[in-house]
Amino acid sequence: MILTAQQIAEAYRRGDLVINPFDEHQIQGATYDLRVGDQAATTSTKRLVNVKDNGYLLLQPGDFGIVTVFEEIRLGPQYAARFGLRSKYARKGIIATTGPQIDPGYHGRLIIGLTNLTPRPVSLPYKDDLVSVEFHRLEEATTKPYSGPYQDKMELGSEEIEFITESEGMALSEVLTTLRALSQNVAALTDQVKTLRWAIPAIVAIGIAVIGTIVGLK
Repeated sequence: MILTAQQIAEAYRRGDLVINPFDEHQIQGATYDLRVGDQAATTSTKRLVNVKDNGYLLLQPGDFGIVTVFEEIRLGPQYAARFGLRSKYARKGIIATTGPQIDPGYHGRLIIGLTNLTPRPVSLPYKDDLVSVEFHRLEEATTKPYSGPYQDKMELGSEEIEFITESEGMALSEVLTTLRALSQNVAALTDQVKTLRWAIPAIVAIGIAVIGTIVGLK
């Protein structure tokens, strides 16, 4: 059963779902919106980005990045959840590559993978609505709550950051930048060739005229 807005609020008040900080304004008809958090890393910057201090996360064209959500969540053993990217970012050409299942018993901050498929940079302001989570109440509590490597994870670890910053080869964003620069260089060279195509006959004509003048003087 997918929880409605009022059921999400009731489950929170009972302690079956923990969302910290909790804000009723983030509750939608049958989802809760989680926001852009403090930390990120992208293939274009190749470093840990303090989104809170910067005020936003910038995804360059072709960029892949990971970002923590602002809220800490905890699911009771009778709840699972699924999440998806907010449509306002999907319409801008961003896709979320992480998820979508959040298992019963999970605790921590979600780490969302994002890719910018557009030719323009896309800005994600700090604490802006990023993903919508729908909560499912199971028929009975699971006897195998989540206990994987992301349990109790509250921030980006060295493994995630190193994957972004130390990956070999060019990232898609770098490939696109290189191709744009190459295209500009080709365009400039084409213009130069066009100029020379008109200039060379003029230079030859002038040379012939000069030679003729010299011969005439003799």
